[in-house]
Amino acid sequence: MKAAGAEIAAVTSMGGHFCINELLPISPLPLVHGIRAVAASIEKSGRKKIGVLGTRLVMETKLYGSISSAELIAPDGERFGQVGDAYSAMAGIGKVTDAQRQIFFTAGHELMARGAEAIMLGGTDLFLAFAGQKHGFRLVDCADIHVEAIFEASRSR
Repeated sequence: MKAAGAEIAAVTSMGGHFCINELLPISPLPLVHGIRAVAASIEKSGRKKIGVLGTRLVMETKLYGSISSAELIAPDGERFGQVGDAYSAMAGIGKVTDAQRQIFFTAGHELMARGAEAIMLGGTDLFLAFAGQKHGFRLVDCADIHVEAIFEASRSR
Protein backbone atom coordinates (compact mmCIF):
# COMPACT_ATOMS: atom_id res chain seq x y z
CA MET A 1 0.00 0.00 0.00
CA LYS A 2 2.82 2.39 0.79
CA ALA A 3 4.43 1.71 -2.60
CA ALA A 4 1.10 2.52 -4.22
CA GLY A 5 1.02 5.92 -2.52
CA ALA A 6 -0.95 5.30 0.65
CA GLU A 7 0.01 7.59 3.51
CA ILE A 8 -2.00 5.96 6.31
CA ALA A 9 -3.71 2.62 6.94
CA ALA A 10 -6.38 1.23 9.23
CA VAL A 11 -7.35 -2.16 10.59
CA THR A 12 -11.04 -1.84 9.78
CA SER A 13 -12.27 -4.53 12.14
CA MET A 14 -12.56 -3.92 15.87
CA GLY A 15 -11.84 -7.64 16.30
CA GLY A 16 -8.65 -7.19 14.30
CA HIS A 17 -7.39 -4.74 16.91
CA PHE A 18 -6.51 -7.66 19.21
CA CYS A 19 -2.93 -7.38 17.93
CA ILE A 20 -2.79 -3.66 17.07
CA ASN A 21 -0.07 -2.93 19.62
CA GLU A 22 2.18 -5.53 17.99
CA LEU A 23 1.37 -4.24 14.50
CA LEU A 24 2.02 -0.55 15.20
CA PRO A 25 5.83 -0.76 15.46
CA ILE A 26 6.23 -2.89 12.32
CA SER A 27 3.70 -1.22 10.05
CA PRO A 28 5.33 0.69 7.18
CA LEU A 29 2.42 3.15 7.37
CA PRO A 30 0.98 5.05 10.32
CA LEU A 31 -2.18 3.31 11.53
CA VAL A 32 -5.45 4.92 12.57
CA HIS A 33 -5.92 3.20 15.92
CA GLY A 34 -9.63 2.49 16.31
CA ILE A 35 -9.47 1.54 19.97
CA ARG A 36 -7.65 4.75 20.90
CA ALA A 37 -10.36 6.68 19.06
CA VAL A 38 -13.06 4.81 21.00
CA ALA A 39 -11.25 5.40 24.30
CA ALA A 40 -10.99 9.14 23.55
CA SER A 41 -14.67 9.32 22.60
CA ILE A 42 -15.74 7.59 25.81
CA GLU A 43 -13.54 9.84 27.93
CA LYS A 44 -14.97 12.91 26.19
CA SER A 45 -18.53 11.67 26.78
CA GLY A 46 -18.01 11.51 30.53
CA ARG A 47 -19.79 8.17 30.77
CA LYS A 48 -18.51 6.00 33.61
CA LYS A 49 -20.20 2.63 33.00
CA ILE A 50 -20.77 1.14 29.57
CA GLY A 51 -22.13 -2.24 28.54
CA VAL A 52 -20.19 -4.00 25.79
CA LEU A 53 -21.47 -6.34 23.07
CA GLY A 54 -19.25 -8.06 20.51
CA THR A 55 -17.16 -11.16 20.03
CA ARG A 56 -16.43 -13.31 23.04
CA LEU A 57 -12.88 -11.93 23.14
CA VAL A 58 -13.99 -8.29 22.96
CA MET A 59 -16.53 -8.84 25.75
CA GLU A 60 -14.19 -10.96 27.89
CA THR A 61 -11.31 -8.48 27.69
CA LYS A 62 -13.59 -5.42 27.82
CA LEU A 63 -12.31 -4.20 24.43
CA TYR A 64 -8.80 -5.54 25.08
CA GLY A 65 -8.55 -3.69 28.40
CA SER A 66 -8.12 -0.42 26.55
CA ILE A 67 -10.72 1.81 28.21
CA SER A 68 -9.53 3.47 31.41
CA SER A 69 -12.02 6.31 31.80
CA ALA A 70 -15.09 4.07 32.22
CA GLU A 71 -15.98 0.65 33.53
CA LEU A 72 -17.03 -1.75 30.78
CA ILE A 73 -19.45 -4.50 31.72
CA ALA A 74 -20.26 -7.57 29.64
CA PRO A 75 -23.34 -9.78 29.63
CA ASP A 76 -23.48 -12.32 32.46
CA GLY A 77 -23.70 -16.10 32.42
CA GLU A 78 -25.58 -17.75 29.58
CA ARG A 79 -26.27 -14.40 27.91
CA PHE A 80 -22.52 -13.90 27.37
CA GLY A 81 -22.36 -17.05 25.24
CA GLN A 82 -25.58 -16.23 23.43
CA VAL A 83 -24.27 -12.81 22.39
CA GLY A 84 -20.90 -14.22 21.32
CA ASP A 85 -22.52 -17.00 19.30
CA ALA A 86 -25.09 -14.66 17.71
CA TYR A 87 -22.38 -12.17 16.79
CA SER A 88 -20.16 -14.81 15.17
CA ALA A 89 -23.07 -16.30 13.22
CA MET A 90 -24.27 -12.89 12.06
CA ALA A 91 -20.80 -11.68 11.05
CA GLY A 92 -20.13 -14.93 9.20
CA ILE A 93 -23.03 -14.48 6.80
CA GLY A 94 -23.29 -10.69 6.82
CA LYS A 95 -26.91 -10.44 7.89
CA VAL A 96 -28.85 -10.59 11.13
CA THR A 97 -31.87 -12.72 11.97
CA ASP A 98 -34.72 -11.50 14.15
CA ALA A 99 -33.64 -14.01 16.82
CA GLN A 100 -30.06 -12.68 16.83
CA ARG A 101 -31.30 -9.09 16.99
CA GLN A 102 -33.48 -10.00 19.97
CA ILE A 103 -30.45 -11.51 21.77
CA PHE A 104 -28.49 -8.27 21.30
CA PHE A 105 -31.40 -6.06 22.36
CA THR A 106 -32.17 -8.20 25.43
CA ALA A 107 -28.51 -8.19 26.45
CA GLY A 108 -28.42 -4.42 26.02
CA HIS A 109 -31.45 -3.93 28.24
CA GLU A 110 -29.96 -6.26 30.87
CA LEU A 111 -26.71 -4.28 30.84
CA MET A 112 -28.65 -1.03 31.21
CA ALA A 113 -30.49 -2.55 34.20
CA ARG A 114 -27.04 -3.24 35.72
CA GLY A 115 -26.22 0.47 35.54
CA ALA A 116 -24.74 0.95 32.07
CA GLU A 117 -25.19 4.46 30.71
CA ALA A 118 -24.87 3.25 27.10
CA ILE A 119 -24.21 0.08 25.14
CA MET A 120 -20.99 -0.26 23.18
CA LEU A 121 -21.26 -1.97 19.82
CA GLY A 122 -17.81 -3.53 20.11
CA GLY A 123 -18.03 -5.36 16.81
CA THR A 124 -17.86 -3.85 13.35
CA ASP A 125 -20.83 -5.92 12.13
CA LEU A 126 -23.24 -5.01 14.92
CA PHE A 127 -24.69 -2.18 12.84
CA LEU A 128 -26.58 -4.96 11.03
CA ALA A 129 -28.69 -5.51 14.14
CA PHE A 130 -29.05 -1.90 15.30
CA ALA A 131 -29.23 0.37 12.25
CA GLY A 132 -32.69 1.85 11.87
CA GLN A 133 -34.05 -0.07 14.87
CA LYS A 134 -35.68 1.21 18.04
CA HIS A 135 -33.80 -0.46 20.87
CA GLY A 136 -34.34 1.89 23.79
CA PHE A 137 -30.79 2.75 24.89
CA ARG A 138 -27.86 4.94 23.92
CA LEU A 139 -25.16 3.43 21.73
CA VAL A 140 -21.42 3.81 21.54
CA ASP A 141 -20.74 2.45 18.04
CA CYS A 142 -17.05 1.61 17.77
CA ALA A 143 -17.25 1.30 13.99
CA ASP A 144 -18.75 4.80 13.61
CA ILE A 145 -16.09 6.26 15.89
CA HIS A 146 -13.34 4.50 13.95
CA VAL A 147 -14.72 5.66 10.59
CA GLU A 148 -14.75 9.24 11.88
CA ALA A 149 -11.12 8.87 13.03
CA ILE A 150 -10.11 7.51 9.61
CA PHE A 151 -11.89 10.40 7.90
CA GLU A 152 -10.20 12.97 10.17
CA ALA A 153 -6.78 11.35 9.61
CA SER A 154 -7.30 11.44 5.84
CA ARG A 155 -8.21 15.14 5.96
CA SER A 156 -4.98 16.00 7.73
CA ARG A 157 -2.80 14.44 5.01
